[in-house]
Amino acid sequence: MMKGFKSLFAALVFFLSVPLFAQHTVNIWPSLAPGTANEKDDETVVDNRIYKVYQPNLTAYIPSKQNDNRPAVIVCPGGGYDHLAITKEGTRVAKWLNENGIAAFVLKYRLNPGQALDDAKRALSFVRANSRRYTINPEKIGILGFSAGGQVAAGVATHYERTTMKDDIDSVSCKPDFMILIYPALDWLHPNADKEFEKAGGRNGVFIPFYHLVNKDTPPTFIVHAADDKTVPVHQSMQFFAALEKAGVACELHIFQKGGHGFGLGTGEAGSWPGLCIGWMKTDRILAK
Repeated sequence: MMKGFKSLFAALVFFLSVPLFAQHTVNIWPSLAPGTANEKDDETVVDNRIYKVYQPNLTAYIPSKQNDNRPAVIVCPGGGYDHLAITKEGTRVAKWLNENGIAAFVLKYRLNPGQALDDAKRALSFVRANSRRYTINPEKIGILGFSAGGQVAAGVATHYERTTMKDDIDSVSCKPDFMILIYPALDWLHPNADKEFEKAGGRNGVFIPFYHLVNKDTPPTFIVHAADDKTVPVHQSMQFFAALEKAGVACELHIFQKGGHGFGLGTGEAGSWPGLCIGWMKTDRILAK
């Protein structure tokens, strides 16, 4: 009787330790994020947007059905480093991924290019290090980014080397296994972007188009853009796609005539991209057919 009770108790503890049905938020750094000890917490949320992010974290959304082979996606909302569109390009996207059997982790990253890159790297390593807990395949962890979040995602995919090590989690690879870019801003990047921006007196003059950074080791990529995007010119995605194709990287690009910028999961013609993305994931065997 006691043996049976112990088994039941152990099963209950395991069940409660894994966030299967509700969202679960966790800090990605062991204490304060690097370089923030002297910063003031002025973080605010207005109209489903997060401003002045103080400390980064991940909110996990795990489908209820057990599947040790399920893929996972780190979701990076956009907002031009001014804010994070945490609902439209975060929570809603996570729920869509869950509906398709994919674990989702919405990243609240700091609103500075260099720090955002550090946070995204840490998030990839954190999820991969905890893949057993979250019942995901550690070799099927991708990153999805919108606009500036797409810039962050592409930054990790092209700068996944580590320059500093904080703990054992940083020893785990932060290279994404695949990448999903939605109207991404791709004229950037320097691995020490914050310092380079400061040296140059601002953002202008230090932008390095991402297509120059693509090589054969860049992860398979799915890209969506609208031809009438007035915020991020569509040619940025076109050039990036051309570089991926030239390097022999598996890639897919969808350009919609209408959609503008910031359409999230989309409406009208642009609203077809989520289904196209799931199809691509099946074609590339990220998801089972």
